[in-house]
Amino acid sequence: MTTTIFELFELIGYRDAPGSADEVVVELPVAPHVVNTNGGLQGGLLATLVDTAAGKLAMRQVPPGHSVVTSDLSLRYLRPVTDGAARAVARLVHTGKRSMVIHVEIFTVPDEHLAVVASVSFAKIQSKEAAS
Repeated sequence: MTTTIFELFELIGYRDAPGSADEVVVELPVAPHVVNTNGGLQGGLLATLVDTAAGKLAMRQVPPGHSVVTSDLSLRYLRPVTDGAARAVARLVHTGKRSMVIHVEIFTVPDEHLAVVASVSFAKIQSKEAAS
C-alpha cells in the first residue's frame, strides 16, 4: 500500500483552518512527534507548512488543466513554536502568466505571536493529467 502525500500530511498533523476568501490557513499542532530537541516545532516541518498553505492558495489561482510547482522558498524563523499550534496564513502577492508569489506568516496559537515570515514562488505548469 502506498501512502499519498496528503495522507502523510494528515499523519504529521497538518489541518486546514478557517480563513477569508483571499487567504489559506493551515495549522500544525505542537505534539511530541513533530518537535525538535529544544521542544519547538521542527524547522523543516514549518517550511512544509509554509509550502502547503501557499500551494493550496496557488492552486486556486490556476485554470483547470494547470498546476504549480515550487520554484523558490524563503523563510525567516523569528521565534520557536513550543506549545499550542502554528498557524500559517498565505496571501497572494503577485500572479503573472508563468509564475506567482505568495507571502506566508506563521503565528503561534493561541497567543498570535509572529513566528515565521516566508515567501514562496511558484511556476505555473500544465498538469500531468492534461498533458497526457
